[in-house]
Amino acid sequence: MAVTIHDIARELNLSSMTVSRVLSQPDSNLVKPVTRLRVEEAAQRMGYRPNRNARALASGRTNIIALWISHLSTSVYSQIAQACRVAVQGAGLEISISEMDWHFRAHEGHRLFQWPVDGILAVDPPPQDVLEKMLSSTNWKDVPRVHLGSGQSVPWEGDYAHVDLGAATRTAIEHLVSIGRKRIAYVVPWGGNQPGMWHYDAYIEVLKKAGLRPECIVMDDWECPTVRRTVIEHIKAHGHPDGIFCHHDEFAIATFRALRDLDLQVPKDVALIGCEGNIFLEYFDPPISTVAMPVDDMCRTAWELLRQRINEPDSPPRNAILPFEFLARASSQ
Repeated sequence: MAVTIHDIARELNLSSMTVSRVLSQPDSNLVKPVTRLRVEEAAQRMGYRPNRNARALASGRTNIIALWISHLSTSVYSQIAQACRVAVQGAGLEISISEMDWHFRAHEGHRLFQWPVDGILAVDPPPQDVLEKMLSSTNWKDVPRVHLGSGQSVPWEGDYAHVDLGAATRTAIEHLVSIGRKRIAYVVPWGGNQPGMWHYDAYIEVLKKAGLRPECIVMDDWECPTVRRTVIEHIKAHGHPDGIFCHHDEFAIATFRALRDLDLQVPKDVALIGCEGNIFLEYFDPPISTVAMPVDDMCRTAWELLRQRINEPDSPPRNAILPFEFLARASSQ
């Protein structure tokens, strides 16, 4: 027979309400720490397993947070998912991660996790009209939601925690201009080379100011083999740029390989810069420059904003813009 909160209460000579508060309200400060510890130890010793349905009905909370993220195949999104998981579980809640693939298949619709959640962390979501269409036939529309990430200028009147990688892109392109590069290409996923996208707008702005011509090398997907092949084909058809900025670091890794395939030297022939801060770029020869996001800080901030929104649903929207760091390494010297 399953152990209940009443069994734990009898074992510890406590009220069922106290035990329930400990086990269902991890953030509550209404229970003394010593009592909380006794209850938690007893629950573990006795094999207590919470009844999720009963808890949700009684409290109006599921203690589950949804993380919506495009995919987990790139390192930065894996890092973001991990950092969000640590933040949410550190608060005693569970997290449900859904890969949305909304960068390339947003129009196809998605199967969303069906259990009700207390809030949503949405990483680099699509434009609002696309997102609202996805949510229109579900019960998710009014669930508290915080946007986090970077790279897209998506209008959103609610809470968000962003890193301005538009400004980061501007810094990277200005660096390439400052070292005398005259033909600077942008390796970018399909859809990212459009006005209104933070990276793209910054790229165009700096080149226009410098009197240089834009050159986008557009990818059909995010896979490294695609990037490697597309960069090689582009250079064979058009000659090589003398500077390349990549939309994210996996693109920079694949581009580095493509340049080596073509016997082009980095940075002598082509200066190369990635974006987002993949830790592995430091271990290349030469080490690859990148613009780094403070992933842990961004995810902790987003979770705090969501927790505040859940507890204060009528409060004014809050937002945070977090700083980036340009790591200029030998690949762009």
